[in-house]
Amino acid sequence: MLNPSATIGQIIIYGQRHQQFEFFAPNLLKEEIKRHRNKIIEVSKSIEDTSFEDIRDEMFRCINFISEEQVPYEFWHDAIPLVRDTDMDDIAFVVLAEYLDAKLWTGDKKLMTGLEKHGFTRIVTTDDLSNMKFTDQ
Repeated sequence: MLNPSATIGQIIIYGQRHQQFEFFAPNLLKEEIKRHRNKIIEVSKSIEDTSFEDIRDEMFRCINFISEEQVPYEFWHDAIPLVRDTDMDDIAFVVLAEYLDAKLWTGDKKLMTGLEKHGFTRIVTTDDLSNMKFTDQ
């Protein structure tokens, strides 16, 4: 959200528009962005207070949000050992990836290392996604 013209913003917007990628996130992401709204605006130095909601809404239209309550308990239980040593705050993202049998998009190197140590290898980075060409379909 800091810069919708930057790589991550372009991946989300154009990857979804060109049906190259389908993005999912737990509802927690909405809460995190809401909670850090002022910090995002401050750090971005280019987002005006009034345009924050427009940028957020554009990004959110490209993401399928899943309620954490939809995911069965066993996925939560099984994800605890995967994230316990790194960051329990990331558990909802790992749980959702497991539940959907999808890749987890992250740039958090500590999380990647921790997950790989426990055998979770379905990880994709921003570099991986940006190296893929967007094609018209």
